[in-house]
Amino acid sequence: MDEKHLKEFVLFQLQRNITNLYKGFITSTEDLRFDHEQFVKKLIQSGVSPELVKKLDYFDAEKYNHVRKSILDMGNEVNRDLEKHFSMINLSLNESEIDKNVDQKIKQALKHSKSAKVSATKDGFKVKGKLI
Repeated sequence: MDEKHLKEFVLFQLQRNITNLYKGFITSTEDLRFDHEQFVKKLIQSGVSPELVKKLDYFDAEKYNHVRKSILDMGNEVNRDLEKHFSMINLSLNESEIDKNVDQKIKQALKHSKSAKVSATKDGFKVKGKLI
């Protein structure tokens, strides 16, 4: 993977995770709004005066939309900042660390297998026997 594609891949994954995070915040806000609406209904059912219920109802549609917009604005701002900062850096893979990690995983897999053998080939690895 060349540097340009690696950089685009990492940026895309980070932005996707940030987007999922603020979608989660919006879902939590929707859950809170639903709980608040249930609370207001219980107040009405228990005989609390409509004037008092109106005073207590702080999480109306306007408030929900304000919170939702704030979450979206913050998430989008983080994604824009990430993109701006990514334009200032170069990325490359540390192949020796990758090889070391692969070697550790192979040793871990072989630790529990008495008959398996793994050898390197030009295309990757060749496994003889069964890995547990």
